[in-house]
Amino acid sequence: MPDVLRQVPGAILGFLLLFLCLAAPAPVSGQPKDSEEVPIPGEPLRFQEALAQALQHNPELAAYSEEIRAREAEALQAGLRPNPVLSLEAENVFGSGDFSGTDAAETTVSLSQAIELGGKRSRRRELAEAETTLAQSEYAVAKADIFAKTADSFIAVLAAQERLQLVDELATLAKQVLGTVEERIAAGKAAATESVRARIQWRELEVAREKVRRDLAAARRTLAAHMGFEAADFGTAAGDLSRVADLPDLTDLERLIADGPSISRRAADTERRHRVVALERARRLPDLEVGLGVRNLRESDDSALVLGVSIPLPVFNRNQGAIAAAGSRLDQARADERNALLQTKATLNATWQEMAIAHEEAEVLGKEILPAARQALEASEYGYRAGKFGILDVLDAQRTLVEAQGRHLDALATFHRASNELNRLLGRGGPENWNSAPVPASAKG
Repeated sequence: MPDVLRQVPGAILGFLLLFLCLAAPAPVSGQPKDSEEVPIPGEPLRFQEALAQALQHNPELAAYSEEIRAREAEALQAGLRPNPVLSLEAENVFGSGDFSGTDAAETTVSLSQAIELGGKRSRRRELAEAETTLAQSEYAVAKADIFAKTADSFIAVLAAQERLQLVDELATLAKQVLGTVEERIAAGKAAATESVRARIQWRELEVAREKVRRDLAAARRTLAAHMGFEAADFGTAAGDLSRVADLPDLTDLERLIADGPSISRRAADTERRHRVVALERARRLPDLEVGLGVRNLRESDDSALVLGVSIPLPVFNRNQGAIAAAGSRLDQARADERNALLQTKATLNATWQEMAIAHEEAEVLGKEILPAARQALEASEYGYRAGKFGILDVLDAQRTLVEAQGRHLDALATFHRASNELNRLLGRGGPENWNSAPVPASAKG
């Protein structure tokens, strides 16, 4: 009897903690609250479909398409010849004496044409074509960026979906542990405080589930925006983050980087600067203007041809300032192209290293740590039911499994995001080539 009395204060303390823990009502596991955004039922959204929608509906890409059409029209305009000029000239009219009225008028009707020397028209057309190529390169850069953003958003949706599934399973598992603890308390085999600890663990997972639901809703809205949709009215994202390809060879990637959209855009700008220099040099030569007309002499009623040729003399203005400015901008474009190549290679190397680290971490977690964490949890639960382990051992094993699963999912998402970044740097075409190994794997990783 005295032993029982000594246990009363501890029991009262345990029930008091239990009451404080349950002061705020908690939703039943598996039943979302009204404020939660549940994915809209529908056909699963596949990765290639998301990229195709982004290519078709993204307004940024549509703007680049219109700019390319404008540059093509300007190239057509640049290749046109200047129009001929028709002029009418009347002399000796409305004067005094014999020149009053139009009796002594001399009228001349002439047609003149400017002839561009130095190949100005062809240089101008080549410059316009180079600007069209530059616009197409800018479109390729924008398309690669949109594809990368869409791919990252799709990965974020996949990761949030898998994280929500993991939290659901862990919350169910924590509730089962709580049931086991309450059964042991009812049988007098455990203290009431163990129920408080188990319930706190379960409530933490319930809070985590609410956060993951909100993260999933935000990721879906971001993906919809990249696809050009106003609302995320699509089904769940279909994909498997656990499918990890082998690492590509870094040397192969560095050989392909020169053909990437960013470097190609810089090369197109350098070529455009070349064309500007050629055009400014052609403008050193003035244009020739020739004319042919017919003059009528009223007094004798005779007619005669009038020939004319005019050309400015390049004495003061030989376009030397514009040529020097174009040459400086060409050197600037060359420097920018070299700098872009170095920066892109550095980004490529850093991304590959990040991809390699994530690959190794995902392999170790998936094949070694996660199986061991699951076995440890199962063993601790069995030992607790048998009275060999305490509740802290079970909760610690459960927390270890939660952390390991989260790290594994983060590593997988990091690997795929790094793969998308490599695809962006290399400009891996359309959706059929995205989210795959940038080149055939030839390295051991």
